[in-house]
Amino acid sequence: MLKRLLALILGVISLQSMAQTETIKVVSYNLLFYKSGSTPCNHNRTAAQRDSDLQTIVSYLAPDVMVVQELGSSPVNPLVMLQDIFNVNGISHYDRAGSSNNSSSSIVNMLFYNSDKLELVSQDFINLDINQAPLVRVIDFYRLYVKDQGLGIPGVDTVFFTIGVAHLKAGNSASDGDQRARATEAVMKYVAENVPDDNVLFGGDLNIYGANQTAFQNLVNSSSYPTANFQDPINQMGSWNNNSNYANYHTQSTHSSSSGCFSGGGMDDRFDMILASPAIMNNSDGLNYVSYQAVGQDGSSYNSNLNTSSNFSVNGTVASALFNFSDHLPVEIELEASVSGIGLDPLNAGENYWSVRNPVKSSLSLDFKGSFSKLPLDIRVSNINGQPIGFWQCSGSNTLDIDVMDWPKGIYLVTVSNRDGFFETRKVVKL
Repeated sequence: MLKRLLALILGVISLQSMAQTETIKVVSYNLLFYKSGSTPCNHNRTAAQRDSDLQTIVSYLAPDVMVVQELGSSPVNPLVMLQDIFNVNGISHYDRAGSSNNSSSSIVNMLFYNSDKLELVSQDFINLDINQAPLVRVIDFYRLYVKDQGLGIPGVDTVFFTIGVAHLKAGNSASDGDQRARATEAVMKYVAENVPDDNVLFGGDLNIYGANQTAFQNLVNSSSYPTANFQDPINQMGSWNNNSNYANYHTQSTHSSSSGCFSGGGMDDRFDMILASPAIMNNSDGLNYVSYQAVGQDGSSYNSNLNTSSNFSVNGTVASALFNFSDHLPVEIELEASVSGIGLDPLNAGENYWSVRNPVKSSLSLDFKGSFSKLPLDIRVSNINGQPIGFWQCSGSNTLDIDVMDWPKGIYLVTVSNRDGFFETRKVVKL
């Protein structure tokens, strides 16, 4: 008996020493009346053109979780999206949640996920405020866990997380603000009383104009449900509307002039966002925040059309697809989930031992974990055209900081390699 117990303890210690991380990329995107049978407008592009645009965007994003708003309410639509948008060009690992129960609106939320990495455990929704009055639209909640290949082996557990998705009332009147406030208060009550996880995300098209509005304060500074409070991953706690100080974070509108279904006004609002619980921001429950961005936003499009000709954040094809498809930009949060490392190729698993904080302004920071914090590493940086910018070596350190204050804005390629043959390149955006 003692030998068995000792073997079990040693096995657990061995598993802990193998522990690694799995990257989980979560995206939220307003699809602008996509496949909706009832719209107050007519699209400028054909259905086939919109499908092509969205396929370009999804292929570029390669999300592990993608929550969407303004999808037509027909339960056939998610199935068609899986077939025509997600599982294409040899990809077959995407699955989806069940269709939302949303009798009050012709547009709904939906969740698509990488079934190789994740499993959808359950889903729920709220459609009433705390006084049982109807909300404008249903707010959905989805619970998932990470598919650790070591599950079933003693000592191996997994990471659970929940994501709530909302499309709150649009408009800047007092009544509109009140409806958003009632909705976020209902969100906090639900999270505090019904969500079993510490790892919680909440996002979508929130239509909030600034951090001082009641709807946002309900989410980050609730006195009624303080255990459910979220944090803004990029800590931009200001008045976002029509404020050039937040040009790097605006998500709406990609068009300066309204036409068809597109709202005008240019890029001057931060309506779309993903908030995270303290457990994620502090890495206290196996899921850690890495980076956040408004995809396609390079800060150059303030109060104008989204820049498609020389966008520093994405290439011209993706920028054009973003401009043509929706008047919102996707927002992306990258996370790392702790996994056992069992079943991973030792060489390829090295990618989970380093991360780069993205985007960057004055300092490019690389974080190394596990054996990578002890091994000699070579770091090379080049611009998007492959021209070398610099070379650094790092050994026995958890972090490498590179001064990029004088680098021009744009996309750079960071390559990390070691003597064991590991070689990986990641993209960073210099703002």
